[in-house]
Amino acid sequence: MWLNRQGKKTVATNAEVVAQVEKTDGRKQRSVRSRDKIKSSIITLIRGGNYSPRAIDISEHSGLSMRTVFRHIDDMESLLREIAGDLQKEMLPQFLQPYSATDWRKQLDEQISRRAKTWEYVLPIRLSASLRRFQSKFLLEEYSQLLELERASLKAVLPKELVADDVLFAAVNEAVGVGCWISLRVDQGLSPEGAEAVLRRTVYALIDTAV
Repeated sequence: MWLNRQGKKTVATNAEVVAQVEKTDGRKQRSVRSRDKIKSSIITLIRGGNYSPRAIDISEHSGLSMRTVFRHIDDMESLLREIAGDLQKEMLPQFLQPYSATDWRKQLDEQISRRAKTWEYVLPIRLSASLRRFQSKFLLEEYSQLLELERASLKAVLPKELVADDVLFAAVNEAVGVGCWISLRVDQGLSPEGAEAVLRRTVYALIDTAV
């Protein structure tokens, strides 16, 4: 049933119903495409060094109107959730991939290589997130989850006696964490290779004092 201009109920034909459904579906599909363009533009802009893209930056990069961009970034928390979810899907395989070595030291060596590769890939996104972290409850929760993942993956490699040493474990975990990588790459200006070398020397120096 439909209402005509006089407010009276009329019976819609099948063709009218189909047309209305197609119109609604078309709007939804356009909205999804626009949202995907906005997410892609935000990530590209961040990777290009714009860690806090403005609506006008996103509009110019995506080719979407300012009105469309504002409609979507009005719900920035939801957008951040989607971007973080996409990023986690890319990161998790690096943490869950089986080790080729059986010796814990060699497994740790593999983990350091994987972390260096992963941290370098997510570096611009993490820098951008750090600017917004305390303005977003979700980003705080997401960062806590990342820290827990770091701890869990390290515990899975290190011998129990080293994990039981709270001070040692905290020091090693800090050395191979994303926060340390950001400090080495951004604050100290080291190359990815230089930062990874610092990670290795720091970790093994800490472990050798306890073993």
